[in-house]
Amino acid sequence: MAETEAKGRSVSQAVIYGLLLAGAFLVSVLIVKELFIALIAAVTAAGVWELCSALRQKNWHVPKIPAAVGSALVMPITYWGGERAQWLSVLTLVGVMMLWRVIELVIQRASLERSFAEIIRDFSASAFVIIYVPLTMSFAALLLAEPAREGFVEGKYWVITIVTTVILIDSSAYLFGRKIGKTPMLPKVSPKKTWEGFAVSVLFAIASALVQTPWLLQLPWWFAFVIAAVVLLSAVLGDFAESLIKRDLGVKDMSSLIPGHGGMMDRLDSMLPACLTGYLLMIFVVRFF
Repeated sequence: MAETEAKGRSVSQAVIYGLLLAGAFLVSVLIVKELFIALIAAVTAAGVWELCSALRQKNWHVPKIPAAVGSALVMPITYWGGERAQWLSVLTLVGVMMLWRVIELVIQRASLERSFAEIIRDFSASAFVIIYVPLTMSFAALLLAEPAREGFVEGKYWVITIVTTVILIDSSAYLFGRKIGKTPMLPKVSPKKTWEGFAVSVLFAIASALVQTPWLLQLPWWFAFVIAAVVLLSAVLGDFAESLIKRDLGVKDMSSLIPGHGGMMDRLDSMLPACLTGYLLMIFVVRFF
């Protein structure tokens, strides 16, 4: 979202790497769907690793290895197995992580009192990480796997519409907000996100949806405003949610993995809820239009 200034970040780097990521995304979706699954598996694993590392700074121990590997596996399992496989893989992953943590504590020979307290805390953190990142991202895999139906396009066009709209929302709010942003939206949560940047992102969201809804999705033009509203609300709430997490953990960025952007989670924050709401919106269209 919008930032009044970009201290410590290079705008040129942000633009260059943003274009590279967008290009990789478009190539993977349009040419070979499996490449997109591999891409979201990789970025999900990286995001989960970052989040687990950040949580450890506050003594929340989430096993990194099973979290990252399992989160990556959720994507192809969901793509080829559907909703049941999605939920089964997520629940199994949470169980594996809990068992992993218990074994770690046993190996460390922690006292019974300490073990019980840590188990409850770390179990909660493990469940949070898996629900927050791989579960929500896996709805993009469900979207991509959706076949074309009579009167409705295949899911890859929904993926393109949702993701490009989120990218435009984030990019416009950042680039314009840092220039004209003066009024913070929620200063106690994220003081650099402004109403001016938000206003610009609204215009870009509507423009993106107006172009893609009748062209790619082959839906009435007025439905573009529904898509813009849903994606915009999801992106904004996702951005603020991660800002709250980073504030509580006392970090500015989740990592420095992507030059000019921060960590992978700093790029996924808006995308994660948008994947979920985008999938629900597609289901609504297929069933009620």
